[in-house]
This record gives sequence, C-alpha cells and structure tokens, in this order.
Amino acid sequence: MGLTKRTSPGPTELIDWLNAEGLLDLDWDFPEDGDLYAAGLEAVPVMRAVAAALEDYYGIVFDPADLTRVNLATPRSLAAMITAKLS
Repeated sequence: MGLTKRTSPGPTELIDWLNAEGLLDLDWDFPEDGDLYAAGLEAVPVMRAVAAALEDYYGIVFDPADLTRVNLATPRSLAAMITAKLS
C-alpha cells in the first residue's frame, strides 16, 4: 500500500510506506505509537533519508527545527508533522 500524494497520511500508511521504500524495517504490527528511534531512525543518515524521501514524495520542505526527536518519535507524530506541513 502506498501513500496518496498530497493527502495527510495516517500512521499505519506511514509504517507501510517506510517499509515499502526500504527506509526502515518495521514489523507488520508495528504500533502507531511505536518508537521509531528504537527501530533505526536514531541514525542521522537514516533520519536524513526519511526526511528527503518524504519531502520528495509530498513536495514539502522540512526545516532543521522540524526534525526533532518529538516530531520523529512515532508514526503518529511523524504523520502529524506532515499534515501540518501540508496545511
């Protein structure tokens, strides 16, 4: 299942997309409030790759201040940040 461009993604859609893009290897039942840092996002190169892929996919731009531990902590918080950028 892919994300629909230019629409706000749900946390489950993001989990599926991160797996499909090969950016993170999350279990099929990874929780919407699961710790993305523990799943591999703590590595700066991975974080940059995820941000760049999302920017390209959605046509949005993240400021360095957007890429915080709080915004990237879970699929739910990441979806909220994307939704805010699309607004």
